[in-house]
Amino acid sequence: MATVRPFRAWRYNRQVIRNMASVLAPPYDVIGERQYISYAARSPHNIVYLTLAGSPFSPDPYLSRYPRAADYWQHWRDEGIFIQDQSPAIYVYEQEYEDFLKGHIRRRAYIAAVKLHDYEERVVLPHEEIRSAVRTDRLAMMRACQASFSQVFALFSDPDGAAEQIFAAQTVGGAGFEVSDDEGVVHRMAPVTDPQRIEAFAEVLSDKQLVIADGHHRYCAALAYRDQMSPDQPNANDPPWGYVSMLLCPADPDALTILPSHRMMRSLPHPGYGYLKDPGAGIFEVSSRELPSGPADRSSAVRDILTEMHQLSNQEHVFGLYTGDNVVRLLTAPRGASSLGDFAPERSPAWRQLDLAVLHRIIIERLMGLTGHYAESQKNILFTDSAEEAIAKVDIGEAAVTFLINPPRVEDVMQVAGAGDPMPQKGTHFYPKPLAGVAIYDLRA
Repeated sequence: MATVRPFRAWRYNRQVIRNMASVLAPPYDVIGERQYISYAARSPHNIVYLTLAGSPFSPDPYLSRYPRAADYWQHWRDEGIFIQDQSPAIYVYEQEYEDFLKGHIRRRAYIAAVKLHDYEERVVLPHEEIRSAVRTDRLAMMRACQASFSQVFALFSDPDGAAEQIFAAQTVGGAGFEVSDDEGVVHRMAPVTDPQRIEAFAEVLSDKQLVIADGHHRYCAALAYRDQMSPDQPNANDPPWGYVSMLLCPADPDALTILPSHRMMRSLPHPGYGYLKDPGAGIFEVSSRELPSGPADRSSAVRDILTEMHQLSNQEHVFGLYTGDNVVRLLTAPRGASSLGDFAPERSPAWRQLDLAVLHRIIIERLMGLTGHYAESQKNILFTDSAEEAIAKVDIGEAAVTFLINPPRVEDVMQVAGAGDPMPQKGTHFYPKPLAGVAIYDLRA
């Protein structure tokens, strides 16, 4: 199963970079143009200059990003902005934040180098599909810089807390860093170089499967990089490009947050509007929840609806349907209800239990009769983790219909990955993201 080892990370030189909050940022794939401008303005050495290579949002030729990033990376090492740790380490990474439903969470995970395995080997498992263009982008960045600037986020089963026990006495911060991000999440990290603890951690992981929570494109890029490098250096013994740096997190539902991806539909054809006259259609029970018009009361009412949906989620498929007029209609059906029928027989039982599977196959395709453009993500279906935003888009006419959904449970993700049956697009949004630039993995031999 999983093979993990310590590595000598390149990290910001604390003697040069006094304010770590000015140089760290979220991973490349959650940064839009406004955020890029904000992070880039905080420091000329912000990690976005490496992960996004200058401004990919500018009219510069796209391919100039990769040599630009390589130049920054080389110069910053030469100037002592980054220094490499003297001893191989496992890096304990801690995040502290507030979860809307679960309250205060303090979660620990562990950064290590993990041996790459093709998915067919069933050691590292995906839970969603990738887009080839994004994988190609990350591979080009790896080839140019010969480094990975952020970690693949992966889950492993550890019901007895064996990993936590190994590092329980480890103080996090100090020799690493402690910063608060723009959303108030506290991030802390510290290296652990003790060989006994490192060996014990590797032993705990040695019989585990790993499920990728976030970073599928980075993992697939690392596989491609390995395959390209191996013929060029056939005599390399256990080379660094045979591994990928991962943030390894116990799959504890109480310490993991998955945000929902509410669906907003820009427009509906006539059959879709016809469905709104009878959204239950003999399959779902329908009940209404009124929204007050005042902003504060409205916000509180939306939170109450989300809380109710969460409370129903273990026994029911539940969706919030909003078409305007300050009324959210809750659609509920018992899990495994005969009224759902034997939909998607080609998919696994784990996949058919997903709320998103029921939403897309039963409601959007069967009841609304939508196919083609009207049922396609990013064309007619948009996503947000904010229920208030999703509702507001209908109120201001930017969407015809909003579906509020519960996020998948951690066990849903693990089961779908175990079944080898990828989730629908935008099925998960793990929160909070680990910061990029905290422990850079060197791919050079």
